[in-house]
Amino acid sequence: MKRVFVLVVLLVVGAGAVDVTGTWSGTFKVSGGDHSTPQIIILKQDGNKLTGSAGPDAGEQYPIENGKVEGERVRFELTSGEWRFGYDLKRAGADEMKGDLELKSVGSRRTAVVVLSRTK
Repeated sequence: MKRVFVLVVLLVVGAGAVDVTGTWSGTFKVSGGDHSTPQIIILKQDGNKLTGSAGPDAGEQYPIENGKVEGERVRFELTSGEWRFGYDLKRAGADEMKGDLELKSVGSRRTAVVVLSRTK
């Protein structure tokens, strides 16, 4: 009986899991900024582990680090030159994610709002 209960719990949890595998495009806008910066993010999900790459376009991509999916939340980091990007996103529909981005560099820290849509 205990095994059946554990199996049912695992199936229910697995059924509600978010699958973010795919290519996502959108923008981020730095707080107080006057323009949005384009983003292309390629994600591959394996359970709650997240890998892939992200950058301003398909030709300039940086590897995702520390990627994970926790329920509706998607978190990952990447490094571009002296900047460290920390994404904290939440699903806003089947093919949309929104959230925050923290940009850190030596002596500088900025925050931004990110909006992404899955490309088909």
